[in-house]
Amino acid sequence: MKKNKKFAAIDIGSHNCRLLISEKKDNLIKTVFNSSMPTNLIKNLSYNNEFNEKNIKKTIEILSFFSKKIKSMNVFDYRCIATEACRSVVNPDFFIKKVKEKTDLNVEVITSSEEARLSMKSCRKYISKIKSFGMIFDIGGGSTELSCFMVKPNETITKSISYGVINYDEKCEIFSEEYVTNQLNHHFSNYFKELKNIKQEKFSAIGSCSTVTSLCCIFLNLPFYNPKKIEGFEMGFVDVIRTINHIESQSDNTLENHPCIGSRYLLLKSGIKILKIIFNKFPIEKLIVTQKGLRDALAEEIISNYEKNKIKQET
Repeated sequence: MKKNKKFAAIDIGSHNCRLLISEKKDNLIKTVFNSSMPTNLIKNLSYNNEFNEKNIKKTIEILSFFSKKIKSMNVFDYRCIATEACRSVVNPDFFIKKVKEKTDLNVEVITSSEEARLSMKSCRKYISKIKSFGMIFDIGGGSTELSCFMVKPNETITKSISYGVINYDEKCEIFSEEYVTNQLNHHFSNYFKELKNIKQEKFSAIGSCSTVTSLCCIFLNLPFYNPKKIEGFEMGFVDVIRTINHIESQSDNTLENHPCIGSRYLLLKSGIKILKIIFNKFPIEKLIVTQKGLRDALAEEIISNYEKNKIKQET
């Protein structure tokens, strides 16, 4: 029996390294292997624009494991992308060369607009449910991307700001929390002014980040993080605000001992601060929860490009 070719997508994020290995079977893209491991690559980057040696080592160890997994599973083709951490660091070439030397992986540093485009593509299933206007946002480790889109006409406006769940506290320590809050308020206010057609219209937003998936787990009172329970779940504005208020009323110790939060409680608290500003600036009435991300869209594009090239060669 002829085996399906496998394809891999690696996303070197500011906080996590993710690998997705997929194959196309019966005209559907199916996951063969999926892994996400924390690296904290962007940790302390706000202070000197240089990667921490310890975090570089940890990231390369994870990428070495991914590289071996790709080879052992006979992956036909792959792409390995890096986002905000590598966009912000003073010398990304050093990291890229080190990864190539230690793992044989080729790293591409993508722009924030490309990151937003891939995020939108991964959420296409949910975008199709929105009739007129909507938003996708991703509160990452080192940046927050917002993409507002009109269904008719087909138009998208994307904005990114270099504040995420890891560097939020670092920048507060450097500049003060008042300064950081003012920066975020100013950024989102100016962005909203560009959206002339929806100033009074309430709309649906798609949250593609761990801040939103964690909120959903807590809202649903899940005993553990269950992606099947949260994927595509819809939370109303009141649901989101009540869940945020509940989390903010809890002690750090309580949050750390929560099975759906654990050691990420400080990151969740930072993510909530950014999320509250987004909800304060935009008339969001419904939040669609997803854990779909860059690697899902990346895998789809790798497979699509392979099929297009195959057709060209056959003709």
